[in-house]
Amino acid sequence: MRSRFFHVFLGLVMGWTVAGTPAGASFLHREDPPKPDQTEPPYTTQRVVALQKGRSGCPKVLGWQAERLPDLIQSRADDGERNYGKFDEPLPVDKSIKLSAKLGDLLHKYDLDRFCIYTAPKPAPRFPAQLQSLGLKRADPDRMALTPTAPADLGAVGNQTWPILADHFLDQVGKVRLAPATTPGVRLAFIDTHRTGEGPPDPPESLRIPGRFPSRHGHAMAQLGQEIVCGHDGAPENCAVHVVTQLALRYDKYEQAMSFSPDPASSKGGHLGLVSDLGVAILAQIERWQNFDPGAKLVLNLSVGWNGERGNDLSAKTASDLETSSELVYNALRIAEHLGVLVVASAGNRTGGEESTSPLLPAGWELRRPSWLRIPLCKVVYAVGGVDWQGLPLPNSRPGGKPWRVAYGDHGVARTSVSGFAGTGAGEPTKMYTGTSVSAAVVSSIAAVAWYLRPDLKPGQVMRLLGHAGKVLENRADFYAWPWLIRPPHLKRLSLCQTVLRMCGPDERRCRPKLETLNCRLSEPPPADLGAILPGVSTRVLFTPRALPSNCDSRTHLFMGPSENSRITDPQKACPMEKLPDMATPYRVSTQPPENPCPTCSIVPDRPLAIAALTPNLAPSDRTDGKTYGIAMAVDPDWLRQGTTTLDSAILVVDCQTGLKTKERFDITSMVLPLFQHAPPASVRLSFNKIDGRKSLAGCTASVDFKLRVVTAQGRLEERSVQSPVYVDP
Repeated sequence: MRSRFFHVFLGLVMGWTVAGTPAGASFLHREDPPKPDQTEPPYTTQRVVALQKGRSGCPKVLGWQAERLPDLIQSRADDGERNYGKFDEPLPVDKSIKLSAKLGDLLHKYDLDRFCIYTAPKPAPRFPAQLQSLGLKRADPDRMALTPTAPADLGAVGNQTWPILADHFLDQVGKVRLAPATTPGVRLAFIDTHRTGEGPPDPPESLRIPGRFPSRHGHAMAQLGQEIVCGHDGAPENCAVHVVTQLALRYDKYEQAMSFSPDPASSKGGHLGLVSDLGVAILAQIERWQNFDPGAKLVLNLSVGWNGERGNDLSAKTASDLETSSELVYNALRIAEHLGVLVVASAGNRTGGEESTSPLLPAGWELRRPSWLRIPLCKVVYAVGGVDWQGLPLPNSRPGGKPWRVAYGDHGVARTSVSGFAGTGAGEPTKMYTGTSVSAAVVSSIAAVAWYLRPDLKPGQVMRLLGHAGKVLENRADFYAWPWLIRPPHLKRLSLCQTVLRMCGPDERRCRPKLETLNCRLSEPPPADLGAILPGVSTRVLFTPRALPSNCDSRTHLFMGPSENSRITDPQKACPMEKLPDMATPYRVSTQPPENPCPTCSIVPDRPLAIAALTPNLAPSDRTDGKTYGIAMAVDPDWLRQGTTTLDSAILVVDCQTGLKTKERFDITSMVLPLFQHAPPASVRLSFNKIDGRKSLAGCTASVDFKLRVVTAQGRLEERSVQSPVYVDP
């Protein structure tokens, strides 16, 4: 007994060092949290999140408009309507949402009814520094920090490959068909870039605003979820899981002195959001759940995030040590936990060569929530990483941010606009994404189905069941509990098919209600066969490894210049992944042009017929070799609008993680350059010989690392390093 007590006590003490707390930190001395950096991340001078001393109402500040958080939650909860598939009509007056007493009590319990949001519709005086005299306890500027990517066009390659990849996606996640239901048992909400609404979303509107290209990220995530839980060929009102959307990212670009005056685009969704907006969106969706589906379970999908490594969001010991906007989000997650809501968040992607030690927030709070006791006994959120069809980490995985819980996230695309959907034509695709956003949508959907089949479970039990049903992979996590005590755990890939089989059994006796059909595959699904891609321009090249300049770090291959803000001076001497300021703070980058120049890049074997069609003058032996590969590329047209983008370099990186482990870099700048010139071809295909003597690229991932110069809408010249994951079909 004493021995057991000793080990429990030792575990509690050592828990103080888990997930980033320095070993040997004093138990008695409480260090003051570091002051937030007022330049990084990008703060806005036009919005302030404040905490008042009492609850009498937000103090007036000259030149600023104040709104109590409960009032803002109610207005955002009311910003939508009930009918399936329609997103443009407001709620009828008699169905206007009123803040429930239950949520009001929880806002009081977690002090959220003391939060005030101050906005300046036009340039305003500096927010007063003497907070005490105003009746405010503290106040921080809000941050523009939520940035999914938003490819605007599949392009010539994507138009050929998306039907194959859409079917491949469903095979990879392990599709299972639920029986039709009269009442949804689970509500699955995607808090993202799409306008608030009930049911599968229509594509975003352009609003006919010149130069505005609305984000498709939230639309794609919700449609991927809809396909997983309901299929793409059934009416959504008969689905056992009710898929809905909640707008959290409202803006198109970051400007420090941004205007918060009424903007018709802000209620329809954008590419960027404020941290406080995410907290409000979480609470607003909880309120909509209480009004529309009070008898259902609620799963929240957060395929968004911000970098918590800047400031003290990951080192805070209590919620009050967080910046005020982060505290709002964290306490919103605590309310969700209190109400039995299951929250799944993407671990985040790297957009270039930046270093990191954790997932983005809020996913990082799974293990590094603000607490003196660093043992994650209770979880407010569950982090999800991404893998490809081979089970290999995605090439844009965030260093230090790979949790053990992973799901398929490679070139995810879904069919929309078929019978029962609110679209304009059969078989239209969503936009294509590679990253943990897709993986989080997969896990959220699996959790929703599992919860529907086992409504007696609690959120933590649902996630443990998913983990037990996951397939153990060879690669290991680098974000996990007890890193000082245990080896990194193996990644576990979650699958809907495996989860349902474990829950229900092969004969489904353990599940009520029944499934419509259980025909998922237990064998390893094959890769999508993209060998028939025929771009308009073909080049046959012999790749040679790129020699790294002496100023590159031999381990990370990042530029080792005199400072973090070093610019590219000689493209020929620069590293494959130059570390630039916008890469270190990716949320500063405008998403138009989108972050990924080649969302549909693919490496495929050179099939004999494809070789014959592309290069008819080749010798017969070359046509039938079958061991050469081609990379098919098409640049997203938004990168080329108005001739504002110049290519400095393009490096193909092939990372083989099985067999003879290699990582090769090939300079393909000259072959890719035509895509960035005036009147570019629709696409190109570069055929190359075996890499490192390999007969196959099985066990390999790839990316194209672009270095570009972009002229922004404000006329500024920005240098960017951007990573485009490549689909590999060995």
